[in-house]
Amino acid sequence: MSDQDKVLNERASRAFIEHLESQGFFQQIKDLESSLGTIAGELSKFGKAAAQRLEETENLAAHVLALQSVVTVLARQVPLVADDVVAEVKARTAELSGDPEGSRTVQAIAADILAKSRA
Repeated sequence: MSDQDKVLNERASRAFIEHLESQGFFQQIKDLESSLGTIAGELSKFGKAAAQRLEETENLAAHVLALQSVVTVLARQVPLVADDVVAEVKARTAELSGDPEGSRTVQAIAADILAKSRA
């Protein structure tokens, strides 16, 4: 490449850069970088919050399992009538579940606890 070609290339490069500057391209890049930094910060906060919710959920599950264990042992010592348990579940969950028969899920869990107490 000749010296004249190099000079022409440098001029073309400078002209191109000046054109980009005049069009605000570099400012847009800075703005984009700032926005990406903000997004990264928000994603980090979201990740921390999700991890905290997971920990809280695991803690709640541990409490539920502990209570189920206690109830199972108590039910072994004090016989329970299954129909009475179903009636209690219906009374407590009918309005919340929108079903006059109550929550089928809660009934299934209660039945499982009763079955384990008789095992």
